[in-house]
Amino acid sequence: MATKKKFIESHWLIFGVQGLIALVFGWYIIFTDMTEIPTLVNIVAYALLTLGVAELFNAIYRKHRKHNWASSLIISLVEIGVAVALLITKDCCNVAVHLTIIAAYTVVRGVFQTFVGLRALTDPTDKFLWIITGMFGIILGFVIFNSGNFDLANTTFIKIFGTYMMVFGLTDLVYAVHVKNSIPEKSAKKTKK
Repeated sequence: MATKKKFIESHWLIFGVQGLIALVFGWYIIFTDMTEIPTLVNIVAYALLTLGVAELFNAIYRKHRKHNWASSLIISLVEIGVAVALLITKDCCNVAVHLTIIAAYTVVRGVFQTFVGLRALTDPTDKFLWIITGMFGIILGFVIFNSGNFDLANTTFIKIFGTYMMVFGLTDLVYAVHVKNSIPEKSAKKTKK
């Protein structure tokens, strides 16, 4: 019998891997002294591509387990699409294009996280964490978009995105640990029945 599971009930390892990728990327991008925008855009693109591929594995895992996998596939396609758009435009377009793509992605990802927090979680701590991270993403997406009004030659918008990725990564890591720690409890309940 197929069970309809929510996105948030994906395998804990997916959240752990994505959290680690986002955290390492965010840390690197914030603390690097690199200032060449095409190189930084390349790094952002490869980080999003890696996140998208990890989410694609999640969609395959969820489909195999007969869980609802459409949301994982959509997230994966969005992240891979944004990565490809950044790679295609890294040398040929104005920085405003990169800024707009990254800002739009951050807002969309923030809306998704907020929605998941509001609709798919029951644990108050997890719910709070996902909602706050989502709202943080929405706010930073608009901050990134407005950072272009000041100086397009500046890499501030990528540093702001790195900050969001660090928070996103920490949230996913905390959630992965929380889900992993709750697995034995589920197994113990099944054996008692």
